[in-house]
Amino acid sequence: MDYTKIIKEVGRGKNHARDLDFEQSLELYRLMLAGEVPDLQLGGLLIALRIKGESEQEMLGFYKAMAEQVMRLQAPAEQPIPVVIPSYNGARKQANLTPLLAILLSRLGLPVVVHGVSEDPSRVTTQEIFHALGIEPALSQQQAQQQLDSGNGPVFIPVSVLCPAIDLQLQLRWQMGVRNSSHTLAKLITPFIDQPSLRLSSVSHPEYVQKVSSFFLQIAGRALLSQGTEGEVYANPLRSPAIYMIADGEQSMLWDKHEFTEVTLPGAKDIDTTVAFINDCLHGRCAIPQALLNQLSCCLVGTGVCSDINEARAIVEQLF
Repeated sequence: MDYTKIIKEVGRGKNHARDLDFEQSLELYRLMLAGEVPDLQLGGLLIALRIKGESEQEMLGFYKAMAEQVMRLQAPAEQPIPVVIPSYNGARKQANLTPLLAILLSRLGLPVVVHGVSEDPSRVTTQEIFHALGIEPALSQQQAQQQLDSGNGPVFIPVSVLCPAIDLQLQLRWQMGVRNSSHTLAKLITPFIDQPSLRLSSVSHPEYVQKVSSFFLQIAGRALLSQGTEGEVYANPLRSPAIYMIADGEQSMLWDKHEFTEVTLPGAKDIDTTVAFINDCLHGRCAIPQALLNQLSCCLVGTGVCSDINEARAIVEQLF
């Protein structure tokens, strides 16, 4: 592949760069994940794509190349379809409640797989909180499958285990100083490639909702899409976002946005404070934020456990 020619196309700046087609994107990202692109050209491509922004066809090609590298799991038989939760941002200013969301989903009887980074020098990761809660990561395909089949709670798989090639791309952030395409792609991973699953997906700005929704529609994926909380998918307890479901070739709103004023939240983002709050919620000593309860209801509809949001709300209110 002529990398110089490709860089010339995608590296002309935001207003003059040209997009790659699907086949070009697929071939290029396969080579990038295989480590076959020389470092100089790789850096040039990553920066050029960051400035230009990935087109729809580029994202589809990159996604297919990544999916070829992802660990496969089998969904547990005679159970609802699994919920797949990406966690790549962690806590920046407020406590990371992704682990609480995952545990609550498991208590609803849903198989749950969480994947993400193991550590981040600037944030508190979901894996660190899970560890403090006594939930250890799956470090192999066999271990992940055993944990999933046991149904004893959410399964956390580090991205370094789930898709090592993407993890290597993610790590380039610390050398280059900026994120790259892999940070978007990683959040789209599902280990249930040829089976149904419900992916929780978030965007940083409302204007990106349609772009991500279009992606899921094109791959015939099933997802709940909303604006994230500091990059995590759990619903913001203070400003619950609108939640959209993408399924069967259509997008529909399951829950409209809402603001809450009286909410008990962790007083800090550190691990000990977050774990204490999660345990208080799980043991009934503290009210679970209503925004998360609303999100649980949407997941029951998204997985097909409930036919409508009112049925789902009744189940969630009875359990929690």
